[in-house]
Amino acid sequence: MTVTLQASGLPLLTTNCSLSSAPLFTDIKGFTGIAEALAPEQLVDLLNYYLSSMSDIILVHKGTIDKYEGDAIISFFGAPLDLPDHVIRACTTAVVMKRIEKEINRHITEKRISPSPLLTRIGINTGEMIVGNMGTKKKMNYTIMGNVVNLAARLEGVNKQYGTWILAAEDTVRQTEGRFLTRRLDRIRVKGINEPVRIYEILETNAEASEALREQVNLFQKAHELFEKRNWTEAEKMFNNILETSPGDGLSLLNMNRCRQFFNKPPAHLWDGVFDINEK
Repeated sequence: MTVTLQASGLPLLTTNCSLSSAPLFTDIKGFTGIAEALAPEQLVDLLNYYLSSMSDIILVHKGTIDKYEGDAIISFFGAPLDLPDHVIRACTTAVVMKRIEKEINRHITEKRISPSPLLTRIGINTGEMIVGNMGTKKKMNYTIMGNVVNLAARLEGVNKQYGTWILAAEDTVRQTEGRFLTRRLDRIRVKGINEPVRIYEILETNAEASEALREQVNLFQKAHELFEKRNWTEAEKMFNNILETSPGDGLSLLNMNRCRQFFNKPPAHLWDGVFDINEK
C-alpha cells in the first residue's frame, strides 16, 4: 500500500505504509549534566562506545536504526523487512539493552570515561505508521511518521515521571503473548495526543525473571488495583510494604505519595482515572 506526502513547497514523495511496525525510542537520564563535565573529545568517545553497544543490540534483533539525536536512538521493527514477531523483537531489544547497560557502566567506571553511569529510558509502541524515504529529491531520509511514533517518543519521556526504564502501550504488551514480566500501570493522556492509553512497565522476559521480582510485581498489582478502586488507605500500606523490601522502587514511592495526597484531598467524583502528562 502506498501513500503520498506533500510538505509546503516540496514535491510529492511516495512512501510505503506499514500497518504493523514498532518504534523504539531511547534516551539517557541526565545526559546534559554528563556532557557538561566532559571535554568534547571525551564526550565523542563515550557516545561512540555507548551508541555502538546499544545499536548492535537493535541490529541483532533485526531492527532498523532511523537516526541518532545526541545520546538518543530512534529505531523501529517491522520495516523494511516484514517481521511477524516485530513487537516481541522490540521488547526483547529493550530488555537486553538494560542488561547490557550493566556491562557498559562497568566498563566506563573502570576506564573513568564518564562522571556518572549511563541509565537508559526506553519507550515502545506498535501500530500503523508511515515508513519510507521522506524529504526532498536532493536529500531524503528513510524514516517513520505517525501518531504511533509520537506516542512511543512520549512514553520514553513518561519514564521520568514514573521512575521506570521501559514503558510500552497496552496494545504492544498484549501482542507479546505473555512473554514478558510487566507491571500494569495507569491510563495516561500525553501532551499532543488526546486519546488516553494504558501503559505497562516491561521488566524482564518471563523466562529470565527471578521469583523475587515476580513476587514484587504481584504485590504491586494488588496495591494498584486497590488504588484504582480509590481505597487509598489499604493501597498506601501495600505500597509501603513493597518499599520496605525494595526501597529503590520509584513506582511504589510515586503511588504511595499519591495515596496520601488523595486521602487528604480526594479527586473529583467524576474523575475518569486518567493522569495527564504535560511534560515531554
